[in-house]
Amino acid sequence: MQTAPRNLVRWLAIAALGSAVVSAALVVVGDGPAVAAALRGFDLLTLVWMLLLGALSFAVRSVRWGALMRVVGHPVSLGDALYLQVSGQAMTVTPGRVGEVVKPWLARELSGMRLTRGVSLVFAERVADLIAVCVLALGGLSALGGATWVLVLGIAVVVGGTALAGSSWFHELALRAVRSRERARAHEASAEAIADTLGRALHWRVLAWSVPASVVAWGLEGVGFVLCLHAFGFGTLDAFAGVSVYAVATIAGAFSFLPGGIGLTEASMAGVLIAAGMPAAAASGATLVTRVATLWWGVLLGWIALSSRPQLLKRVLGGSGEGESAQMSEAGSRFL
Repeated sequence: MQTAPRNLVRWLAIAALGSAVVSAALVVVGDGPAVAAALRGFDLLTLVWMLLLGALSFAVRSVRWGALMRVVGHPVSLGDALYLQVSGQAMTVTPGRVGEVVKPWLARELSGMRLTRGVSLVFAERVADLIAVCVLALGGLSALGGATWVLVLGIAVVVGGTALAGSSWFHELALRAVRSRERARAHEASAEAIADTLGRALHWRVLAWSVPASVVAWGLEGVGFVLCLHAFGFGTLDAFAGVSVYAVATIAGAFSFLPGGIGLTEASMAGVLIAAGMPAAAASGATLVTRVATLWWGVLLGWIALSSRPQLLKRVLGGSGEGESAQMSEAGSRFL
């Protein structure tokens, strides 16, 4: 991953263009004049509430990130935790989510936490998010008569994989394999840092509060989505089912590995709403508003947060030379 400003601007432009194309497709599918009419009737106060709920969601994630850093022995202040979490949102539209490396890189600069440990901590954070979103999605599939057993099986697989990734015997096995190969021994320190980080962050005592924090964070965005549906005159789904539908679309977008899940998230969200009985024009309008109030709101807040510390922003943009860009590139490759 190169971090030169030109490439960051290019990624943002590509993501914005992709989002515009998807939005145009939604408008066409939903009948352009009808979608425009639905958007004109949308109460802007609802958008304000959605933005506030999104900001609160980021705050919950910030507290969780600070707590996870404390777990691995690198405590930071609440203000620094907020800065790290929100700044990471600026890069959610980068290809393959390589921009996730920015958060652990900034954490290294603020607390001295090595980059390998930080990237591993992001992975543990994503595991908690996946479990939480799958749990929230159960209700959505049930409300729509979907095959909930598939999601239950998926949750079981994720939980089983999490238990394996966090187990000490698995780490010992992996470390023995690293030490047994001459070329791999050069990366032994990194392997030990990864094993220690995952062992701590994926321990059941940590997951016992990390997963609920994810449920709250994603649930807050889901509540905003429900408010959006009501503002478009669709009250068929109750609050729990609406939050779950939002989670279903989020899972679809996450597994697409596209920048910000652009394309598949919108298609899934609009498709599920139409399947639930929402008029196509209103479903398209609700999807557009929701993506603005979640994905692009997060990107905007992320750049505002990054700009609050100009020296670090300059270094993120490649102002400190190719060495740091190369380190971030290598960490990004390992993360993927």
